[in-house]
Amino acid sequence: MMKGDWTKNIKRGHHAYLVAESAEESESKLLAFLKSEWGVQIANNPDFIVLRYSTFKIEDCYDIEKSALNKVIGKGEKIMVVSFGFMTREASNALLKLFEEPTETIFFVLTPNPERLPPALCSRFMFLTSRRGSLDRFVKEASAFMKMDLRRRFEWSKNFGLDVSDEKRTRQDALSFVEALEEIIYRTEPPCARNVNLYREIEKCRSYIKDQSSSVKTLLDLISMVLPTEPFVNMN
Repeated sequence: MMKGDWTKNIKRGHHAYLVAESAEESESKLLAFLKSEWGVQIANNPDFIVLRYSTFKIEDCYDIEKSALNKVIGKGEKIMVVSFGFMTREASNALLKLFEEPTETIFFVLTPNPERLPPALCSRFMFLTSRRGSLDRFVKEASAFMKMDLRRRFEWSKNFGLDVSDEKRTRQDALSFVEALEEIIYRTEPPCARNVNLYREIEKCRSYIKDQSSSVKTLLDLISMVLPTEPFVNMN
């Protein structure tokens, strides 16, 4: 697993790079590198494009393809930085076709869940980092959630679901929270016969939460009911 300053792994000659982190974690670091090491003009540069999506859909891929096929306007390279939490199957197929015939555009893709991408698509990227792990804020939320009684967990899930509906938070936030829960639980109680149902519900939640038609509140409520208040209440 590559840790530390993953920008040292960026080598010219590739047309598509992947960073296994969210834009929140990695975008500023990447832009600083491109500016200082590649001499890229970050601001007011039509050949440098930064796009952020909660869910990357096929229509987004079509827009990117049109932009990628356009000729470079300035003297430098055309670079696109694309970040997303989820990608639909249709979008991944369309992006794979785009990468099968590389354009002059260089892509940097930022996503915290590369394992959810099809292997054929992953093979088109140069991986800059394979870091996995939850952001501190999600770990803190998950730790606090585990110490709540069932009534407070239901209330918390309700508020989280409303925030997602109101676009104050995203489904990617919900997934990061669930993954933080799983990390904490795994360190305390690895999978065994007596907690198999808990891990099954967590995996179910992880699978369904990216579905736009699913209820974030309902999925978090399911975890609330199978998650015991002991022995986690004494965790720091």
